[in-house]
Amino acid sequence: MIDFSAYPHVARVTQVFATSFPYFVPSVDRLYERFGEAWLEHFEREMTTLFGDDWVRFDNAVIGYGRFSLDSMRLQKLFDKKRCYENKTYEEAAAEVYQNRDYMFTLYLPGILLAHFLWNNHYLQHKFYYNEFLPRVRAHGGNLFYDIGIGTGFYSKEMLRDTPYMRGEGFDLSPFSLEFTGQTLSAFGLRERYSFNLRNIITQPVTTPAPFILNIEVLEHLEDPQSFLDAMAGMLEPGGFGLISAALTAPNVDHIYLYSEPEEVFDQLNKAGFKVVTYSHDPAYEPRKPSESVPRNLIAVVTR
Repeated sequence: MIDFSAYPHVARVTQVFATSFPYFVPSVDRLYERFGEAWLEHFEREMTTLFGDDWVRFDNAVIGYGRFSLDSMRLQKLFDKKRCYENKTYEEAAAEVYQNRDYMFTLYLPGILLAHFLWNNHYLQHKFYYNEFLPRVRAHGGNLFYDIGIGTGFYSKEMLRDTPYMRGEGFDLSPFSLEFTGQTLSAFGLRERYSFNLRNIITQPVTTPAPFILNIEVLEHLEDPQSFLDAMAGMLEPGGFGLISAALTAPNVDHIYLYSEPEEVFDQLNKAGFKVVTYSHDPAYEPRKPSESVPRNLIAVVTR
């Protein structure tokens, strides 16, 4: 095991894992071996800013991540047998997850937050944002972005931090995602450049487009992602850039629409009027046998 003692929050992750989720302990070493000091310093800096020395709160977040990941693993095994997601309407998923404050704050949002660093494909997604999307944002020169389906607010925070001249607006149907994002942005001193919208963009269209949009892993949560993409296309200025991602063959308690291949996402993007500029398609891990399904991320830079 690698000695992370110089990075107290990362070290604490391994300690909590060793006590509560021993199966996850080697994953921290593997991520460090793959992504190096940049990953380690980024992870430690992020956790220090968000949690400081509130170790009880941090431990609870790590436990939430562990429970979230175990649920995902259980559902992945079930998916291997059935090759479909559990039949669920959006209203059912919303009641169970997005409108359930206890579930959102103790498991779902901490799980997603730490997964940005602890899931291989999620960290690759961040690297794609930094290497492929952010340079286009800076070269364009626009100063407004919309984040539609903000989750933890991770990418809104990244945009505000990486472009100090930028303003952002976040849209979500969960008041708890908005609340969590507000806490995140406040911790980083970025909240004054951001506004929050509890709004359904399909039933309440946004008529003023922005030069940039973010939409990270929302499509698979919807019964009809095409209608959502059609509405979202009107939020991006012609010549602007969007960052859109989707989870493929990745069952979760709130995943409804099954994407099996990148082409299925590309087809919907094209129908909505987006043009794919570049993309990345990344598995969470290598399958141990040919019949094993693997959760994957597709992330694309798009324009209109």
